[in-house]
Order: sequence, then C-alpha cells, then structure tokens
Amino acid sequence: MIGLVRNIVLCLIATFTVNAFADMCEFCTYEVTAENIENYVTEDKLKDTTAVFEILDKYINWQAGTREDLIALMSQEVRDYPDFARTINNFIAIDPAVTEKKKATLWADSMIDKVWIDKKAMDKLKEKLVLEFQGERFSPVILDFLNNLQGIRFNDSLLAHRYALSMLAAFLRICVDTTSTYAIYDTVLWNDKQLEELLTFSGNPKKEATVTRLLHYMEKYRGRHCSDERWYRVFSRLDALYSEIFAKAVNKTTNIAADFDETKPILWKGKGCGCSHQDQLNGEVIGIYPYWFSSDTTKWINFSAVTRIAFYGMYADAEGQLHMPTGIPALAYLSKPGNSDFVATAHEHFVKMDWIIGKSDWAGYKTPEQLEAFFANLSDEIDQLVSVRNNSIFQRIVNRLSFSGDDYGNRGDGATLFFRNYPTDSVSTAIFNNFFKNLHLRLREHNPNVFLNMMVNRVDLAEDIYAFANDSSNVDLPGGIYSYANFRKIITEPVTQNGARPETDEIIDSLTNLMLVVTEEPVGRSKRLIHDNLSMYLKGDERHIVLKAIIPVIWFDDRQWEQLGDDAAFFNDSYYGLAVAPFVTNEGAAEICGPSGGIGMCLTKFYKKDDKDITFSSQARSALPFFCMYRWAFRLMNTLVYSFVLLLLLGYFASCTISAFFNKHLALFVGIVVVPPAFTTTMLVLFDPVATSLAGAFRFLPIIILVLSVIAVSLLRVYRNADLPKRNIK
Repeated sequence: MIGLVRNIVLCLIATFTVNAFADMCEFCTYEVTAENIENYVTEDKLKDTTAVFEILDKYINWQAGTREDLIALMSQEVRDYPDFARTINNFIAIDPAVTEKKKATLWADSMIDKVWIDKKAMDKLKEKLVLEFQGERFSPVILDFLNNLQGIRFNDSLLAHRYALSMLAAFLRICVDTTSTYAIYDTVLWNDKQLEELLTFSGNPKKEATVTRLLHYMEKYRGRHCSDERWYRVFSRLDALYSEIFAKAVNKTTNIAADFDETKPILWKGKGCGCSHQDQLNGEVIGIYPYWFSSDTTKWINFSAVTRIAFYGMYADAEGQLHMPTGIPALAYLSKPGNSDFVATAHEHFVKMDWIIGKSDWAGYKTPEQLEAFFANLSDEIDQLVSVRNNSIFQRIVNRLSFSGDDYGNRGDGATLFFRNYPTDSVSTAIFNNFFKNLHLRLREHNPNVFLNMMVNRVDLAEDIYAFANDSSNVDLPGGIYSYANFRKIITEPVTQNGARPETDEIIDSLTNLMLVVTEEPVGRSKRLIHDNLSMYLKGDERHIVLKAIIPVIWFDDRQWEQLGDDAAFFNDSYYGLAVAPFVTNEGAAEICGPSGGIGMCLTKFYKKDDKDITFSSQARSALPFFCMYRWAFRLMNTLVYSFVLLLLLGYFASCTISAFFNKHLALFVGIVVVPPAFTTTMLVLFDPVATSLAGAFRFLPIIILVLSVIAVSLLRVYRNADLPKRNIK
C-alpha cells in the first residue's frame, strides 16, 4: 500500500509542479482552440536540444535541499522550453538515478538533506530527452482528444489539466460513474483500432512498452463503477498515461491569453429576471463572472439565482496597484463615466457585488519589509476600489429619504483574494494575516456589511486523500494561508460589550469572510474531499464556523448538466454555500436545467429551501419582478405617504380649522390616514426583500401606530361631542 501511495504522490508532484510555474502569468486563461490545434498539426516536430543540454550541464552535481527545490530551479532555467520541462521535472521527481542524501536520525523515514544529479544521471536524463522527442509524429487519436477539449476556458492550468485527465478516463471508459456525466460520453469511446494506434504512434519502443503496461493495468477498471479508493488507485496510472502521450499536446494547443476590451464598459444584462430569490435559496450562492465575457452581447446573467456576483478580472502588480486583465490601471478604468455602472445593475437586482483580485508571482519580495510595503499599497487600492460611492446623487437622496440600508451605493460589497503560490513560511503568513484583518476593519468603516474573502484551489488546502507525510519527503503538508486553521484565525469576529470571546452563534450570524474553494475534476469526487480534509484539521465549533464560511466553486464546462444538478443537490445537503463559474446564460436559452438551458435554472431547482419554507412574499416577488426591481420608488412613496399622514395628524391636533373640517368628515379622515399607508406598507412587505426580512410584526408597526392614532382621534371626538353628565364641584 505504501508503494502505491508513493507512486500516486510522486505522480501528482510531477503533474502539478509544471502547472505551478505555468501559472505565473497573471490572469492568463487556458483553452484548447481550433487555431492552436491547426498549428499543432502542421508545426515542425524537430526539437532543438542543444540549448537545453547546455543548461543541464551547468547543474551537474548542483546540490539542492529537496527534489522540489531542484524542480523549481530547473523549471525556471528551462522555462523557455516547456516541452522539455515536464520530462525534466518527472525525471527529478521520480527517477532513482537522482542522488539523495538523508539526515542521520533514529527514525526509519529520515528526511532528505541534499539532492543532486551527478554526471551519470545527467547522461541518463539527456538520453531520455532524445528518445522522447525522436520520431515524434502526428496522431489522429490525439487530434480526436484535442478536438473534444475545445470550447472550455479555464482560469488555471491545474483545472485545465485535471479536466483533460477526467476526459481521458471518459475516452477509455474508466470508472464510468466518474465519466458518464459528460454529455459527449457515448461519442468519444475509443475502439480497439484507436487503442492500438495509441500504442504505436510515437515510434518509440520504450514508450510503447510503458503505454502497454498502463493500459493493461487500467483494463480492469473499464466499464466499472469505482469507489474513491479505486479511483485514486487508477488515477496514478491514468496520470502517467496522460503525461506520456497527451500532456504536451494539450500544453501546445492551450491558448494563453488575456483578452479584455478596455475601451468599452462592462455590461451586465439581467433580461427581466427580477431580484435575487435569495430567501428561496438555501445559503450563499455566488456567480463568478469572468472578464472574457464582458463584451459578449450573446450572454446574460440570471440575477434571480444568486445572492452575490463576483467579477473575475483584476490583478495586483509588484507594487500593489490593481490592473484590469490587459494591464490598464483598474481604478483609472473604473473612474471613466459609465465603466462602473454594472455594479449598480447588480444592486438593482438586490445582488451584492464582489471583486476577485488575483496574484501568483511572489518571487520579487526578498524581505518582510518589501512584502509589507506591497500589502500597504494594495490596501489603499482595494479601499478605493470598494468604498468609493458609485450610485447617482438622485439615488443617494432617495436612499436617505426612504431610510434604505441594504444598498450603500459603493463600488462593491466585498473583495476576494485569489493569491496562488503565496509563500507559506511563518513570517509571510503573519504579514498576510495582519493585512487581511486590518483591511477588513478598514473596509467596514465605509460599509459594516462588506465582505473580505479568500479563494483557493482545493489541492492547495490539503494533501491527497491517500498521501501521508511519512510516505515521501516530497509531500508538503498544507500550511501558511492555505489551511483551514489559518483561515479561522483571520475571520472577523463581533465585538462583545465585556470584551469576552463571542459565542459560536454570534460569529456565524455576523460572518463576513468566506473561503471560496475551487474544486477540480472530477467534481463528483473532489467535492467530498473538502468535508474530509476540514474534519481532519478542525474540530467542534471551530470546524462548524469554517464550514459555514466554505463556498465550493464549480468550474462548469457547459456539458455536464446532470452532474451539475447532482453537485448542487449535494452542496445543498452538505454546505452552506455554492459558487459557479462562469456564471452566464446564452441568449435564447430554454427555461430548463440542461443543454440549451441555463445555470440559474439548475441552482434555483437544486439549491433551494424546502417548499414549505418559502414564504408567500417570496413567491409574489418571483411572479411580479417589476415591483422589487423598482423598490426604491415604493420606498420613497411610502416615506412621502407617512410624512403626509404625520403632518395631517399634527395639523388635526394643532389647527382648529383642520380639526373642525375632519370632525365633519371623519370617514374621509380615516380613509386618508389609514388606506394609503396600509397600501404602501403592504406593497413593501410583499415586494421589498428588506422589509420582508424584518422580524415578526415589526414591519407592520407604522401602520399599527396610525390605526391607533385614528382610534385615539375618534375617541377624542366622541368625548368632545358626547353630552356626558359632569360632576359639580362645590
């Protein structure tokens, strides 16, 4: 079992190390495109090994602390030769020819002290490179595989490669419960002829033998349902096959680009969907809107299916300044007239709006002081991004007059930090924690309900399910900011009057920090690992608090509709939130949860409360979305009506002329005082989600006061007009 685990661990290291360095491009995207496939088919296959060999010769007998350190060093050196990088990294991570010197300890699993590649091992690596690229030729099987990967755009190379791995399982019909949810499943199964061509396409006998062994091992998993343990058992072989044959082709045909039209404003269309049905949803539902749809007029957003919308498309440079994907300063772009109106569109639909801010390159910060200076500048930028007033003067006046507290009119309601590759040492972690806490306090000065969140890939939060620290010195435990325990430390807690630690329920009720955990394919399996790993690292109330804050993120491929419904139902039972990316709907999509349908339909169907828990007012808002969309007008009308009635009551008691008139027309007085406020209050209670959320009969308090006032006036009039006997006082 330990040997199996070691193989899985080493294979995962080989897969993810290249991805970590490929992700240094801020906000690049990863998509197999038709143009790149054509280039792959026609390009020259000859490889220039001379330059790579010169680099390798410089590192003969170069000592590093661990294999990961050596991989990181070599990856940087050969970054201009990505086709060679994977082979070199696999060799360093797995091959026993790499020399290891262990520390002398009493324990059998002593830690590695030094790692290096001697002359003999380096010659073996060069031979491997020559064999790998010699005789490489075009393969129809690989072309078929690439064609079926088209049309899915990922924000992270890890997600892209994991998706390709899962698709490879579908092509080979391995673990059908994992792969059968793909809409194209029945059309991509390879026949015997295609499998034979897969064995022989490289013209390399050693590679053919390796592929034969891998396929032979995986044969027993074909057409079978697999437990999680069986899936991870076959995963190492599946990943090895992918690395040997498909990974290079996927890398070559993956389009890495950051296309964003900075000359145009970002436009969100709600298409009459009405306000968010958040009191029908069973928790926080976040729609992640990627920047590459900002100019796509064929898409719209179903705001009714989410509670928050997050714009994915902003990164921080080395100094802490925020930029849009193409490099233009973000604050300058958003300050142009009309460029931030889309934030008000979200607020109009009663949806909160967050900004996702990314950064992956941390190599330039050599001292804690440099890191602190970066975070100081970033705090200023985020504060200006989120806290600046965004609504019009007219809307501010309306909000003041109508006592509206749900929309502060700022340029955002929160920020989500997506910091990949952040250093995990204790000093860097402490600097981040201090930045996070202070920034949240700063943002809350402008909006006490503002959110500050983290976004992380699931694989960064924990070891693989079957990997343990003692199995290999190459396995890193989750640490730094990539741990549930550290996230619990930075959650903003409510301030108690006596300074005591707040109760768990108080912390949960005031929770304004979320952890968005991006699940990788196959989501049907990875979604369960979040629960397992959280329970491994936190217990009791601490676990419950963090579980309340966890928002699993599904990166949807517009194919696995059946799986999406299953995932949403699972999250409804197991978590308190859910996020989907990319959250858009095609124009003309049917009102169904499936192909040619919309993601919003799936969420409102599978991630909702039980029907008995959905209120009548929520159903009324769904049926008549107009009233909620223009709730500000009804709030204003309600304020004006109550103001008029209050002035009328004051006039009745203060003016003899007014009281005399209404004494003669008491029915008119009652009608004016009671009917208009009753109408406007009823409208708010039915169609204004803020008024509806007020507890119990408190929302009816104004009309109750008016009715009591009318009763008091009526009794006073009766008393004045009544011919009551009066006692004579001697």
